[in-house]
Amino acid sequence: MPKRKPDADTLIENILESHDPEVRALVEHLRKIIRETVPDATESAHPVWHSIGYRHPESGYFCGIFPQNDGVNLAFEFGVLLPDPGGLLEGDGKQVRYVRIRRDKDIRVRALKKLLLAAIDLPASRDVKLGLIRSSARPVSEDD
Repeated sequence: MPKRKPDADTLIENILESHDPEVRALVEHLRKIIRETVPDATESAHPVWHSIGYRHPESGYFCGIFPQNDGVNLAFEFGVLLPDPGGLLEGDGKQVRYVRIRRDKDIRVRALKKLLLAAIDLPASRDVKLGLIRSSARPVSEDD
């Protein structure tokens, strides 16, 4: 009899099992915000990356939740292209930006929802997004 692959919920639970209740609660809060904001996104477990990833049917992979020992990082693969009027994004790499969350009060729901929606509004093609990064193009901010 072939061995059955674990389902996504089981894999997510396996990712979270080593974390304390506070980190698990932060992850669950973020999962809820993502599901409410982007209801047509699919959620998948990535045990090798120790993360929960989100893919939009038109935009592809747009963010991931990365539990840490002392909090959670909500990473945006093309975060460098996102407008960030709320000043949430951290990181200085060429592509990825993340929101670092240590406590529930760090979760600024309105600003996070804007980032999530901006992430799925980026061009669908990964090559186009990479081309925007190479050309140093930046999105127009809400203030422009």
